[in-house]
Amino acid sequence: MYSKFKSKLEGIKIGHVILIWLLLNLVSASFTLLYTDETYYKLFANQLSFGYFDHPPMIALFIWLGSLISNNETGVRLLSVLSVAVALYFTYRLSGVQKPVLFMVAIFSIFALNLLGFMALPDAPLLLFTVLFFVAYKRFLFNENAKNAICLSFVMAALLYSKYHGILVILFTIASNLKLLKSPRFWFASILGAILFTPHLFWQVNNSFVTFSYHLFERSASHYKFSVTLEYVIGQVLFYGPVTTLFMYIALIKNKGYNQFERALIWNILGITGFFLFSTLKGRVEVNWTLPVLVPLLIIFMKYSDIRPVFRRRFYYCAAPVILLIMLLRIQMIYPVFNLSISRIDDLRSQKEFVQEVVSKSQGLPIVASTYQKAGIISYYSATFVPSLNLNGRRNQFSLWHSDDSLRFRKVAYINNYLNEGVNIHNPFYRDYRVSIIDSLPVMNDIIISDEPATTRVGINEEFNIKVFLAAGKSSGNYRDAGGYTTRLHAELWCRDSLLKEQVCPIPVDALIKTYRGEYIFRFVSPPERGSYKIIISLKTSTLGTWSTAKVIGVTVN
Repeated sequence: MYSKFKSKLEGIKIGHVILIWLLLNLVSASFTLLYTDETYYKLFANQLSFGYFDHPPMIALFIWLGSLISNNETGVRLLSVLSVAVALYFTYRLSGVQKPVLFMVAIFSIFALNLLGFMALPDAPLLLFTVLFFVAYKRFLFNENAKNAICLSFVMAALLYSKYHGILVILFTIASNLKLLKSPRFWFASILGAILFTPHLFWQVNNSFVTFSYHLFERSASHYKFSVTLEYVIGQVLFYGPVTTLFMYIALIKNKGYNQFERALIWNILGITGFFLFSTLKGRVEVNWTLPVLVPLLIIFMKYSDIRPVFRRRFYYCAAPVILLIMLLRIQMIYPVFNLSISRIDDLRSQKEFVQEVVSKSQGLPIVASTYQKAGIISYYSATFVPSLNLNGRRNQFSLWHSDDSLRFRKVAYINNYLNEGVNIHNPFYRDYRVSIIDSLPVMNDIIISDEPATTRVGINEEFNIKVFLAAGKSSGNYRDAGGYTTRLHAELWCRDSLLKEQVCPIPVDALIKTYRGEYIFRFVSPPERGSYKIIISLKTSTLGTWSTAKVIGVTVN
């Protein structure tokens, strides 16, 4: 019996492994409802562009191409599913190891691949072009001819068009082999890659580098929290799977005798994980940002396991229960077999029923959502574009579209989870939400807040001024108080997470713009203790909340 089973395993080819992977993920893609971010990116695909607020355009292109075949969940995810399958195939080939069963056990025991491998997220093209970059780089190392240089340039551009983290793969590869800086062909590849990326750079210029500003500055926390670093470390272990992660890093530590290509793999693993570990000093790091390291980790793991039967056998034993758990989670995502509440899986539940209830309780009025996630879900499953007000949250692509402009002063149905008035949603997964009817919707998202000075240094208990400027996109009448709501300019002095003082400009926004040319001066007295503080300038509408155009000013008390 054992010998029969063993002979069947030995007959498995890498093509069989990839086919099994592909079919399983097509099933998951077809029978699992779209995640909130996927519906948001689907809106990107409906309005193709060379850039978007949050990400470069590759995921939008992937979704658009898949939607040409089918506009359902399968079509939205089709290119992402295919790209991950192709990425895994080339990862196996790069390892140079002929052990399909080992590779199959490895990929099916990695949480990140199984839980994100079928979703239409920017990580899918990032993973694909990370692998293709290493393929092109390996060929370039073997022969620095024009053909390989051109291939390298296209892949580098595609990496950057997929996700900005792709630049780390390129930079750490260069760091592993500084001789590249002396290679005319590599410079040719880099310059050509930069030229291919210029349409996105022009888009950034035309949009005031909004994406770079958001990722580099707006996401930064005001102070360091050890819990953020700890969350990152634990998240990395759990995200890839505690068993697989352990074996991969053992292989990384014990593997010796690196050639030039393997040096690039090592530099990327250590460089990318180290870079994001350092990034926790300035704010929260999403667990999936390190996904490119999965490629070099798998390659090194395969190489090390190939010649160590005992290591390989122990991995099989440890990976088996993890694979079983992952398969159960896959089933749970499609159909709730177990009475469990897992937040990320619950996000894939009852979207259609939620949207039907929202539409039925909206009295036929235009629908507007409080967040981009809910706007995406309602837009997709109602087949009607629903904008987001971005209240009490961050800016996003809806801020660039100014999609709420057409609803200014109109009666709307507002989907939110914080107002007291409105009709409650009874769907158990969205019971915190309600439909609130707003008779005359104020819109302030197109007002740009700037200040003078951008940062300030003051002494203890010293008086200082903050001059604020409001630049409106339309005439002042578009920003009047309406529908029982009042909007005022606020200035808040914060020390870490504690609000020390708040000032409110008594002048209505429309009068401030028309009569005072949008200028107002806030007068503060600095705190009695030295340290770093911040002042948040924002527009707040009574009951509705804070608009996403807030400005942060650093204050240092000497």
